[in-house]
Amino acid sequence: MDKILETIKASRKKLLSLVEDLTTAQLNYIPKGFNNNLVWQIGHLVVTEQILCYKLSGQKYIIEEELIDLYRNGSKPERPRSEAEIAQLKGYLLSTIDQLEIDLKNNHFTNFTPYTISTYANYELKNINDVLTFMVSHDGLHYGCSLGLKRLVKINDGML
Repeated sequence: MDKILETIKASRKKLLSLVEDLTTAQLNYIPKGFNNNLVWQIGHLVVTEQILCYKLSGQKYIIEEELIDLYRNGSKPERPRSEAEIAQLKGYLLSTIDQLEIDLKNNHFTNFTPYTISTYANYELKNINDVLTFMVSHDGLHYGCSLGLKRLVKINDGML
């Protein structure tokens, strides 16, 4: 379990370093043919962890509930996010995992409702360990998407 959490944190730190040199406008840029942007990628990772770990275990979210609909699977950015909103999401990337680690040690996730995810056909998460294993893959998937989005942002700005 410790190695899984360490991997998730490492992936999220890498994502933060990937976007640290981008402006608010660049983070909000949606390339032609795409449905989302780098802000959405960050928010989606935060929200997905909250839904899969906390909601499916009957726990309260540790982030503002209004963020859930903004970044859940199938959502799209409705408007550009401010610098403050982006900073909040960036902070949540690691702080939510730190809190998750504490809550895992305190056995907050024993009452888990199994859930079949849409990312991989017929793949069922049966307990919190399944969720954490899935999160490694899911975070990596969205880091890869973010690499491509950043390249398109730089092309759009004439920087490549």
